[in-house]
Amino acid sequence: MSFAKVLRAFCLGVALVATGLLAGCTLTPVYGDVAVSGQSVALSYAEPQTRLEQLVYRTLSARLGAPNAAAPQFSAEVSSSATRIGLSDVAGPVSEYQLTVTITYRVEQDSAELASGTRSATAGYRTNGQIIADDAARTAAEEQAAKAAAETVRLALLADLQAQ
Repeated sequence: MSFAKVLRAFCLGVALVATGLLAGCTLTPVYGDVAVSGQSVALSYAEPQTRLEQLVYRTLSARLGAPNAAAPQFSAEVSSSATRIGLSDVAGPVSEYQLTVTITYRVEQDSAELASGTRSATAGYRTNGQIIADDAARTAAEEQAAKAAAETVRLALLADLQAQ
């Protein structure tokens, strides 16, 4: 047998053995959703005062588990603010904005504070001078940023309340 045939057979054998050995190995992200998706925290939620608060409570209850009346109470104040992006005052129909949603939250049980904090998230949107489209773009950006901020609150609650 020639050297090329021996080398080809050897490489094929190594490839087959490596495939068999690596068939049972899988890669999973350390910090991904899979790592904390199964974890839940029993909470009751305060009555929402705004649409954004309702969205935050709904997002958290969907990810942390159903509300439990006997559990500590989670309350949050949600605010949003938009700033225009760009340095020029060029007159044009399209303007870009960055919207920031801030959640200030508190978890209490029997008047004792178990966890509290502030988390923020941003989302961008564009306006084009059409009132209905501009309002819809802002609402969509508020919802996107509120869900992102609620996710950071969820992770903070898992860290704070699981340690207790």
